Amino acid sequence: MLDNCQHVLLGCCDAAAGFLEKIGSIGRVRFQDSITIIGSDERVLRVKDSPLPVPLHLVPSIVATNYLSVREKIGLARALTALSSHEPGENCSAREYLQSLSCPDSVIKRLVEPITISALNECAASASAESVRMLLLKVFMESRDGYRLGVPSAPLTEIVEAPALRYLTKRGCKTRLETKVARVNTSGKRVRSLTLNSGKTISSDAYVMAVPPWSLEQMGLEQFGGDRLHWRPIVGVHLFLDYIDPDFDCACIAGEPFGWVFNKTNDFGLEFACLHAVASAADNIVGRSKRELVELALRAAKKASPPVSKSILKRALVYRAPRATFSTTASSKSARPGNITPLSNIFLAGDWTDTPWPATIESAVRSGRAAAQAVIDS
Repeated sequence: MLDNCQHVLLGCCDAAAGFLEKIGSIGRVRFQDSITIIGSDERVLRVKDSPLPVPLHLVPSIVATNYLSVREKIGLARALTALSSHEPGENCSAREYLQSLSCPDSVIKRLVEPITISALNECAASASAESVRMLLLKVFMESRDGYRLGVPSAPLTEIVEAPALRYLTKRGCKTRLETKVARVNTSGKRVRSLTLNSGKTISSDAYVMAVPPWSLEQMGLEQFGGDRLHWRPIVGVHLFLDYIDPDFDCACIAGEPFGWVFNKTNDFGLEFACLHAVASAADNIVGRSKRELVELALRAAKKASPPVSKSILKRALVYRAPRATFSTTASSKSARPGNITPLSNIFLAGDWTDTPWPATIESAVRSGRAAAQAVIDS
C-alpha cells in the first residue's frame, strides 16, 4: 500500500501524463492548483495561476507574497526574462548560470534550490545548468499548467503496474512476473537468447532492456556508458500519527533535509494519519540512524502542518535508496547512452538513458517510446 518514496508529475510532463492516460490511470493523479513553499522563517509562497497570459500567469502570486523581498522579486524577474535568450556554457552549474543572469543568491537558495533538489535530486551548485534551465522554462514560462504538481492518490502498483498489465494483456502480450534474466547469451553482434533464473531459455527477434546499468552487467552485458554515471540517494519516511490537519495536502519545506511532506491519510482511507516526508539529494543524511531520520522528518512535518506538534507518533517506516537517480551534473550528459547498442537486436530504455530530461517518470516514458521506435526502425 505504501510506495518507497512519493512520485509526482509536473503539468509539463506531457509524455508521462499521456502514458497514464493511455493505460487508464491518469484520473487517479490529483493536479494541484497551487504549489506551497514554506521558508525557514515560516513565510509562505503559494505559486498559482492567474488570468494573465503565459508567461505572466504566475507573476501575481509571486508579486503578492512576502516570501521574497522587492529586490529578490526584481532579480527573479530579470533572471526568468533572460532564460529564453541566454543558453548556459558547457560544463556550467545551475548556480553559476543563474548568477550570470543576475539572479540573487537568496532566490537561488529559497526558490530555485527547493525545485532543483526535488525535481533533479541535485543541488544547484552541482546540477547541470542545461537541465535546470529546461526545468524552469517548462515549469514557469512555457505553458499555463507547467507548474502544477500531480500527486498520485494511490500506490504506484495501482497507478502503473496493474493498469499497464491489463493494457498489455488485452493486446495479447505475455508478462512473466517474478522472473529474472540470469544471463544474456550473445553470438557475434547479436543476442541469441536469454537464460532465465529457472534455467529456461527464450529467444526473440529484438530485446528492450529497461533496467539500471548495473543490472546489465549482472546479466553479462556491458553498461554501455552507464558505469560512468554517478548516483544520488533519496530517503523517505512514513509517519503514522494520531491526528493531522485534514485540509493539509502537501508542501515544500525550504532549507530542510526533508524537502517535501505529503498527507496520504485521505488517499488510503485510514483511521489514523499517515504523512510521507521525502529527502532528495540526501547524501548528508542517508547514513544516519532511523531515530535521527524520523526526527528530521517530524521537524519538516511540523513546519508543513502545525497540528503535527500536538500529535503522537505511533510508528515510522524509513526507506533509503542509495542509488535512487543518476547525478544530473554537466558531465552526466556524455555518459547517458542512446537506445541503440553495439548489439544489433538489443535496445535500451530507462530514465538514465539519453533523453532531454533528468531521472523522472517523464524521462522513463520518453526513453521507452524512443526504444520502441528504434526497434521498429531496425
